[in-house]
Amino acid sequence: MTTIQADGLLGAVEEIGPLLRRHAAEAEQRRRLSAATVDALRDAGLFRMFLPASLGGREMDPPAVARVVEAVARHDAAAGWALQAGNVGDWFAARLPDAGVEEVLGDDPDVVQSAAFHPPLAGEPADGGYRLSGRRPLASTIHDARWLFVTAVVGDGAVGAVVGADEVRVIDTWRSLGMRGTDSNDVELDGVFVPERRTFPLAPAFTPGSHHRGPLYRMPAVTILATVLVPVALAVAQGALDALRDLAPSKMSLGTTRALRDRSVAHVRLARAEGLVRAARASFSAALAESWERVAGGGRPTLDDRAGDLLAAVHAVTSCVEAVDLVYGVAGSAAVYERSAIERCFRDINTIRHHGFVCEGRLEAVGQVLLGLPPEFELIAF
Repeated sequence: MTTIQADGLLGAVEEIGPLLRRHAAEAEQRRRLSAATVDALRDAGLFRMFLPASLGGREMDPPAVARVVEAVARHDAAAGWALQAGNVGDWFAARLPDAGVEEVLGDDPDVVQSAAFHPPLAGEPADGGYRLSGRRPLASTIHDARWLFVTAVVGDGAVGAVVGADEVRVIDTWRSLGMRGTDSNDVELDGVFVPERRTFPLAPAFTPGSHHRGPLYRMPAVTILATVLVPVALAVAQGALDALRDLAPSKMSLGTTRALRDRSVAHVRLARAEGLVRAARASFSAALAESWERVAGGGRPTLDDRAGDLLAAVHAVTSCVEAVDLVYGVAGSAAVYERSAIERCFRDINTIRHHGFVCEGRLEAVGQVLLGLPPEFELIAF
């Protein structure tokens, strides 16, 4: 992707930024994005960043995508989160047969998708495909999605599958600490038939179809997921830093006549938090750029490379959590009210930290690889 194209998309984000901010509170209350926000994201082409060029997509390199996602999330973290499933779904479609790719992505390059990745559903073979059943959590943006990506156990193996979002029952469970506008509700499937063309073996090795021959689709799955997850955490942490700067001149703590801006505890904590966020962004950006350069140059990522990408992602998120906690702690009682931007940042980052692909527990797999052991987290090999 050229710099001009990347800058153009960032310009489009800034144009819709006021709208995203204006509807952020509504999303928090309704627990899903407003129609205006979804339309703005679609119209800006933000759901087609990982879509193949042959299908009208941008086929952007991951470092550029990360910049765009963070820019969106700076306006509204829930809007940035919505870019996750749609774009990653375009990327995972590389594993589908061409007929399935064209059915799912061929008639609408701006299609909104959702995903309920874990745990796998129960599947059984059916004539021409499979029937899937079960209930699964965390299907973000499900009410606005046309397609839902799921996994299922079938016999001794596992498959990935794309089902119509209108074929599942949405169960209202998303009453969460943070990221309330993401519509990450449960979904239930009851014998939903999925034709074979919309399924693929859930295994590391695969041969991409004709639409997904570019280097983007040879990137590790953990790296692609981090590309659209980590920038949201960075945006939330940056928002907390900005909010503390706004608060500091007027915040007066009990027992002192000095504003927070003039107190050494604020100076030290703000500096520490700023350093954490800057270092997280720099190290993650460097790892992502190195990974992309390797694959774009024809290289094949090793298990050590994949573990390094995962380490950079988890380290970035945990650093953001620490930074927001520093801000929340020094802001005092002003940060406990819902009207406080710091309060939302605290809730959001402490929700993001538990995502299965970037949570602190993923460091176990990294450590196992570093010690020459087989990683228990098998998806690191995808």
